[in-house]
Amino acid sequence: MERDPTEMSITTERHPSLAELKDPSHPNIAEHLARCAMCRSVVISDESLDAPIPLELPKGLVSDNAFRWPADPLAQGGMALIFLGDDRRLGRKVILKAPREGDDLPAGMADMFQRRVTAEARILAKLAHPSIVTIYELGKSTAGWPFCVLEKVDGASLRDRLDELALAERDGVPRTRERLELLASVVAIAEALAYAHERRVVHRDCTPNNILLGKRGEATLIDWGIARDLDAPSGAESQLRADEASRTGRGVTISAGTPPYLPYEQSQGRAADPSYDVYSFGITLYEIVSGRTPFDWKVTESQKERLRQLDEFLAWLQRDEPVPPAMERDPELSGIIARAMEHDAAKRFTADELVRALKQYLTGDLVFSHRYSVTGRLARWARQHRAASVAILSAIAFVITGALVWVQLERAAKESADQRALAADAEAFAARKAHEATQAKSDADAAKARAEQAVREGRDARELQREAQELATKAEDKRKSAESAAVSAKSAEGEAQRKFQDAMKKKEEAEQAREAAKTAQAAAEKEREAAKTAQTEAEKSRETAKTAREVAEKERDTARTAREAAEKERDAVKAAQAEAEKGRDIARDGQAAAEKERDAAVAARVAAEKERDEARRRIAELEARLPPSPPPGPGP
Repeated sequence: MERDPTEMSITTERHPSLAELKDPSHPNIAEHLARCAMCRSVVISDESLDAPIPLELPKGLVSDNAFRWPADPLAQGGMALIFLGDDRRLGRKVILKAPREGDDLPAGMADMFQRRVTAEARILAKLAHPSIVTIYELGKSTAGWPFCVLEKVDGASLRDRLDELALAERDGVPRTRERLELLASVVAIAEALAYAHERRVVHRDCTPNNILLGKRGEATLIDWGIARDLDAPSGAESQLRADEASRTGRGVTISAGTPPYLPYEQSQGRAADPSYDVYSFGITLYEIVSGRTPFDWKVTESQKERLRQLDEFLAWLQRDEPVPPAMERDPELSGIIARAMEHDAAKRFTADELVRALKQYLTGDLVFSHRYSVTGRLARWARQHRAASVAILSAIAFVITGALVWVQLERAAKESADQRALAADAEAFAARKAHEATQAKSDADAAKARAEQAVREGRDARELQREAQELATKAEDKRKSAESAAVSAKSAEGEAQRKFQDAMKKKEEAEQAREAAKTAQAAAEKEREAAKTAQTEAEKSRETAKTAREVAEKERDTARTAREAAEKERDAVKAAQAEAEKGRDIARDGQAAAEKERDAAVAARVAAEKERDEARRRIAELEARLPPSPPPGPGP
């Protein structure tokens, strides 16, 4: 309930009159509005800035004596003071919202504040939602001013929670899980906005400071002080014109709402529209996810710095610069937030569409507003079916590993066979050469023997000796060739043996790889079973959560129905009370008339008695004055 840190402070200087606030050409009005939240609240109140009409409150409202009021307010806004009070009748804590008052207020402004408090009470009486603060009743003080009795919501503001996360992230570690938990909690606020828009109510200030988070994750939207009922009579609304915004400058153009959470059209003072709330909530979602707002708004106490920052913010709104994604690694969520923050109001989500998109994202379904690529759909399918994904990847890995092992074994076997064939050919070639060398040596020995025989017989043996010498030389050459072939064959056999050993070693390694693949497959099977079990448990948990959510929805619907019934009963009681008041007033008037008639009758009776006594007295006097009557004469 504290004031938003982005809101300018309320000054204690002299405030302009209502007529001066109405005139944008009046000197120094823009500067004063930039400093004074109270006067800005007057400007954005959608009220006529002429002399206020007297406030008329129904009879029979609860008095301020029914509550214990603290000496100091819990918080203060532009038009109202907030107190944490005690209900003496029911013994509960309540929030009491009363209009601002003081001697420094110009004439008529206090009456306007009273009407605004009453208007807020009527708006809240129109709404009954678990995520919207509940109004208990409208009261009337003994001095005559109205006050609201509101539900006291326990919890901390979303602003405080975001500040805590920003402080924790100074260590450089993002708190993504905590931020997504906050995102899941504030979906209820989007539902509350959709509910309010169905009933033609626009909040106009949906910021982290006006969202309270309970201990169990429940979220409540508070501070409907500048909310607009689109069905209410508009009267003489003080909507700002675009040319006035440019002439009056900084303060007026951002009077309705809180920078940097308001859209461009709201900064120009245009008529309230549900799209304002969608944009403001989109900026809030952006800050929840990324830890910052698209426009870097800094709180400052310097008047000059504040006005400069307001000018920069308005210029930024007009430029419509592209905004970086809220979360680059998550295009789905970034797309949802970006569409809620569209500069063109016609392209934004409605509140119902925003609720639908957020729920689809949080439950893992396809977001209706997002365009998916084939790889994106496959990745989403893999995330949703982890057990099947693990099984498919394990099977693919096993097939690839088996194929590689088989190719390696085939290659090693082929190389071994080729080497053995080469060794066998070398051995055969060496044997053939050895046989040829032996045959040549035999021929040489035979020729030598013939030459020697010819010499013994005395014939000319020179030709035979020459032939024998040639045969001996050829035999020697063939012997050397056979020895060389034998050495080559032995070398080829050794190479074949070495490659055979290498092939056997590779085979053993392939066998080991195959065994490792089998082991990996077995582990993958176990992981798949574990993933399947985990998926089954997750499915059960999701079903349980779904059931719990359905039960919670039913309970909420039941509570809503009960609250609506209570509201109807309360309205009926109020109507009956009003009728009773009327009857009592009539009875009192009748009693007063009867008492008057009775008094008149008593007075008439007294007068009659006096007249009777007077008549008797006069009769007695007349009787005394009459001569005595003669005595009766003698009879005849």
